[in-house]
Parts: sequence; structure tokens; C-alpha cells
Amino acid sequence: MPPAGFMRFLFRWQHLQTGTQLHGRAGLAEVISQLQGLELPAPAWEEQVLPGRVRSYHPDDLEHLCLSGQVAWGRLHAGREEPDALRPEPRRRRQTLTRQAPLAFVLREDLPAFVEPRGQDVARDLGRVAADVYSMLERRGASFLTEITRALRLLPVQAEAALWELVARGLVTGDGVAGLRFLLRRERGGRRRWRAGRGTILAHAGPAVLPAGRWSLWRIEASESPAAEKRLEVIARQFLRRYGVVFREVLAREAQPPPWRTLLAIYRRWEASGEIRGGRFVDGVVGEQYALPEAVEALRAVRRQEPAGETVLVPAADPLNLAGILTPGSRVPATSGHLIVYRDGLPVASGPLGAVRSHLQPVA
Repeated sequence: MPPAGFMRFLFRWQHLQTGTQLHGRAGLAEVISQLQGLELPAPAWEEQVLPGRVRSYHPDDLEHLCLSGQVAWGRLHAGREEPDALRPEPRRRRQTLTRQAPLAFVLREDLPAFVEPRGQDVARDLGRVAADVYSMLERRGASFLTEITRALRLLPVQAEAALWELVARGLVTGDGVAGLRFLLRRERGGRRRWRAGRGTILAHAGPAVLPAGRWSLWRIEASESPAAEKRLEVIARQFLRRYGVVFREVLAREAQPPPWRTLLAIYRRWEASGEIRGGRFVDGVVGEQYALPEAVEALRAVRRQEPAGETVLVPAADPLNLAGILTPGSRVPATSGHLIVYRDGLPVASGPLGAVRSHLQPVA
């Protein structure tokens, strides 16, 4: 199958193609189970990625999944800039959570496989207030913002700034997504700037409105972390779940995948046991390829369908932004805010919505 055909398969596999979207709370949980562990720019999740895959997406469904304990959110790789396969070297670590900071959603049952255990020096280089808040959460456990401000005698804006510093470092999460939405709204509107400790700045706008829900430590204890081999197997299986077919190039948008040679050892073992299939599924790809049996059947179904001018709009922050990686053309940075128009699996235009609008209709 040519790369364009594989992209047509991926749009269906990940429910981005019109007519393949999922529905309701159960559909949202299914999408998160497929995309878990991906770090994407924070606003992209609810503005683009989830609504593109869940028909009539409702934010309350995500809040319910988080508050019920099914789903957690946070930053998996502390201290990294927003992940982007286009940048040859990571930029200097930033301490504040901006609108483009990378966050992931993870099923709580799989959390130990994706979140690294807490080290001994996790609070190193934190601002003074953030360090105090971290110590309090470590001692007392999950706490509301009002409890934090009262216990540490802080202004709400000081506690808020400290919490977001901890979120940006991958140390703290919320039990719902209300606090995350609160930050993104603040960042988008008019703002004043507040300081919380050494060099940490948070945008703040308007009257104080306290984020709902409790805050807690994000990192797990070392005793909760699975053995290295088990953790690698969960991640290797997640890549199969996400892409159907796994090879080196398709992992280009993953933030910190295990070494390919490590994944190969796992996939070869699973192929030998008949659990997955190896083969040449996508043309023009160097190296080994492995697929789920159901993905092989879906690939055959796509191959039997003649291209009919199907158009799919892919935001730059979407994990299926593989332009210039699997398909011809220039690569589009995940943080560019641009849209990519695919027709029959090939990118035909990219840019702001106004610039690509004429390409959005299928060819007659």
C-alpha cells in the first residue's frame, strides 16, 4: 500500500474520517485509550483532537471521565519543551505552562507505565512558593486550592501560580480538567503578570476565580512502577493500538519513544507467537513493520476502495500530522496553528483556515 493509502487507513483507524467518528462518553473513553501517552499542546486536545474524533463532543464527558477516576492528565516528560519531531534539538527548559505546553491524557489503570517514578530531587529548582505547595501536597495529599492558600497563608493568585509551575514541571495534576481549562482561558484573555518565587511568571486576568477540584502529586512512587520489561510492553502495545501498523517513521510525533531496537525485540517475539503480524504493509518504508491482525483486515478494506476525492482536515497539533514524514511536502510544526488539507491521503494545502478554505470540498 502506498503512503497515501496508509494515511487513508489512519484517518479511519483513528476516527478522524467523516463517518467514522465515535459518540458520547463511551466513544470519548475509546479515543483516549487509543491516544493515551501522547503529549500534545494543551489547548489542542479539546479544541481540535477530541472534537475531531468524537461527534458532538461535550466537555462534561471529559470532566466526568477524570472525576470518576478513569482518566488522568498531566505532563509525562518533565522539563521538555512542546514535542515536535521537526526540531533537531530541544530548547531550554521552561518553568511556566503556556498554552502550547505539552500534556497527555492517560487511563489511570495504565498510569504506572507512562509516568516515570518520582526521583529524590524532583523539587530542585522550584520557586519558593511552588516548593512549599509541593511539600504540602506531599504531606497532606490531594487538596483544594482554598486549603492550600489557608495552610500556607498565600494569596489565591500565588497558590495558583505555584500550582501551574508544578504542572509545567510534570509534578502535579488536577482530579478534573476544570483547572486546566481555567489556565487556558486566562492565558488567552487580557492579562497581568504575577510572580511566584524565583523567576516564575504566570499570566493572570480579571477577578480571581478559583479552579474547581483538588490538586495532587502526579508522579508515582518507585514501588508502583512496573518492571522495565512490562512497561515497555505496555508502550509497544499502545503504539499498535494507536497506529494499527508500527514502523520507525510512524513514531515521529511521539515525544520519547523507546529505542526502535528495543521495540523490535518485543514485536518479533509477539510475531513468533502469532499475536501480531510482520510484513511489508506500507511501501517506501525502510525496516521492519508490524501490525495488529484487525489492522491488516482494515488495510485490505481501504485498498479495495478506489480514491474518491475524500478530504480530511488535520490540525498541525494532531498526531496524524505526518506531512513530510510519510507523505510528500514540507513538514508542518505541531505548534504552528496551521491546518493541513489531505485529499485521498495526500496533503494538498496547509496554512490558516482562510488560506486552505478553497481546498476543503471533495473534488467533483
